[in-house]
Amino acid sequence: MRVLFSRQGARILSFSLKDNHKSDVNIALGFPSLGDYARHDSYVGATCGRYANRIAGAHYRDQQGNLVQLAANEGPNLLHGGPEGFDKRPWMVMEQTASHVVFALSSPDGDQGFPGTLHCTVRYELAGNSMRCEISATCDAPTIINITNHSYWNLSGRFDRSAADHELQIHADQYLPVDDCLIPLPGRADVTGTTFDFRTPRAIAAPEELQADKVIDYDHNFCLSGRRGTLRKIASLFHAPTNRRLTLSSTEAGLQFYLARHFTSEMTSQDGTPLHPQCAIALEPQTFPDSPNREDFPSPFLNPGDSYSHVMVWQIDG
Repeated sequence: MRVLFSRQGARILSFSLKDNHKSDVNIALGFPSLGDYARHDSYVGATCGRYANRIAGAHYRDQQGNLVQLAANEGPNLLHGGPEGFDKRPWMVMEQTASHVVFALSSPDGDQGFPGTLHCTVRYELAGNSMRCEISATCDAPTIINITNHSYWNLSGRFDRSAADHELQIHADQYLPVDDCLIPLPGRADVTGTTFDFRTPRAIAAPEELQADKVIDYDHNFCLSGRRGTLRKIASLFHAPTNRRLTLSSTEAGLQFYLARHFTSEMTSQDGTPLHPQCAIALEPQTFPDSPNREDFPSPFLNPGDSYSHVMVWQIDG
């Protein structure tokens, strides 16, 4: 297993395995040049923060009831930390060995509208057939935080075709319905009897949907089983033709599942292959979207003296 990183966005550039012929196969989408990441603005492989996912109206009320206005970058809403989120920053490399790397970033008070100075580190470490990511942060004033990695996966290594043939399992009994702006609606919905039921592994798309090249519209948060703060298996992907499986573990409460419908043939992977809509799958562990505005969602608030921690583990088998 070989993983390449970039300081720009504390980003995963590639995640390569050996196939049966001892050739390298990259299963994490990457672009040919660093300039392409900025040009396409798709958060590919990046660390997203201060607040991953969406905040409605790009504002929230702090714990004292004061209105905090943030920088909107998706219509009236904030997405993945704002127009200059953590994905667009050059992080410092604090440590680097053959098996691990540590990135660090300081986000000043008022950055994208967020209060308080935030100090954040991201540590990636390879061990055997897995990679562990530990995200830590502290602040000097009350703020909100929700940081994830935004890698896109295709276990076949072929990004010129749909990844909807993968089998997906998500350990969640509920998901969040959304409005047209992908902001959660009131309440949680039971996955039973819906297309959001991935509790038992199943193909993302049915064979007839794959043949028709049908757009499968998944960009939703799943409310994960188990206790937030406990590292546990939350999802897995399986690609039968290659017998490859990716198992994802996290300490967070939610998982955003996005089947990348926005990719087009005008965009290319690292080897120059034109991309296909839905050619990759984003599995983003995080707290729930719009949590600062929802008392019924897990709290995203961080206070001075407390530490934020999010651990993710990707394990590859097959």
